[in-house]
Amino acid sequence: MQQMDVMQRVQACLFLLLLSAVSACDIKNREIPDSLQAAIALLSLLHFAPWNLAGALTALPYLLVALAGNGPGGIGGGDIKLAASMGTVLGLPASLAASVMGLSAFTVYGLICSFVRRLAGRPGRTAHPAGPFLAAGAAMAYFMEIGGWII
Repeated sequence: MQQMDVMQRVQACLFLLLLSAVSACDIKNREIPDSLQAAIALLSLLHFAPWNLAGALTALPYLLVALAGNGPGGIGGGDIKLAASMGTVLGLPASLAASVMGLSAFTVYGLICSFVRRLAGRPGRTAHPAGPFLAAGAAMAYFMEIGGWII
């Protein structure tokens, strides 16, 4: 495990704090404020690495899904911007890992909720906030990266 410098420790604490705020806002309001996303992107400056900017490219698949989707309840603009802002902190490899972990958890959660709704006799679709799952994936990927598990 590599040693964290002071700026990286500050970045880690603020990153977790902002990811928690993103999760709370998305659960409560189904919206992720731009100010939180801008703050996450600015965190990349605390432990800056130019190649981390490529992590913003992780938002492209989210954008394509949102453009291809139909109607409300799908991937929203907040999720797209969240993926981009998290990517600037994580870098491309860790950002991709964060997306895989977050979206996998989100899919399992959605399937369980759908199954429970059907058992209760309430078929149909319902929207769920993706932000908390993306944030959890980002937190896991961040600590995996500083622990040396993601190259």
